Amino acid sequence: MEENIKWSGKTEGGNKRQNQLQHLLRHVPLRAVYCVLPFVILYYLIFKHQRAQSIYDYLRHRQKFSWLKSEIGTYRNHIIFGKNLLDRFFVFSGGVDKFKINMEGREYFYGYAEGPDPLIIVSAHVGNYEISAYVCGRLKKPLKVVAYANETAQMQKFRSDAMAKNNISMIPVMEDMSHIFNITDELEAHNMITLTADRVFTGRRIHTYDFFGASAQFPTGAYYLADRYKAKVLTMFVMRGKGLTYNIYVEPLTIDESIKGRDARAAAYGEAYVKKLEDVLKRYPLQWFNFYDFWNEEESGKVK
Repeated sequence: MEENIKWSGKTEGGNKRQNQLQHLLRHVPLRAVYCVLPFVILYYLIFKHQRAQSIYDYLRHRQKFSWLKSEIGTYRNHIIFGKNLLDRFFVFSGGVDKFKINMEGREYFYGYAEGPDPLIIVSAHVGNYEISAYVCGRLKKPLKVVAYANETAQMQKFRSDAMAKNNISMIPVMEDMSHIFNITDELEAHNMITLTADRVFTGRRIHTYDFFGASAQFPTGAYYLADRYKAKVLTMFVMRGKGLTYNIYVEPLTIDESIKGRDARAAAYGEAYVKKLEDVLKRYPLQWFNFYDFWNEEESGKVK
């Protein structure tokens, strides 16, 4: 892939500008800052068009939009992504109470979170999953977020401070795979972990599935862990609604108990996950935020 469409794992702006944005949102209404986004997005669409091309292709060939609807949808996709990022900084500036949260499956989320079994929550790079760590309230059991560890020091501090209020902390993904030991420690203690299951984080186990009518690779390491530690598995997708509203969808991820063998069971979990991911994207087609050719077998599922 071209270098300018790879994601480095780092939110743009650097420590100084991220700190300035956080301070700005303490004094300027969020909706007023939204007004700047169209100009920023035009810059990206002009100078980073290859990143935009991947979204256009997704809308045109996977969602089967017309070329005009795909062009408009690409622009709107970037606007939504920008709003999601601003929402996070608004939380960091103290605005967490301004958001309205609708949760379907609340009984699963809090029931499993307070139950005796270890829990794995899987999501994807859709909607604004990160914001759930700030708006869902304080949890009784610790929750560890498995996340790529290449953010700026300022962004890491913003995240850590906001998550700590809800009994949430991070397990950084390391190149030497040492994060696996931290993950297994949490599951052995019957705690909770959460990760995005559309890029490789918990190992190099990958399976190919049909996703929007074409083959795409998804990591299955989380499902091997679930099988080994007898963990419950939930899917959680946090999708942007109108205004400052987020709609959270939580469902158990289950498979036929008659399926035998770890490989077969992990593959079945992955298939169930992919189906739920496809369903939520049919409902929110513009909230897909993998900015590369996800259906390219050499790139699909890799951390960018």
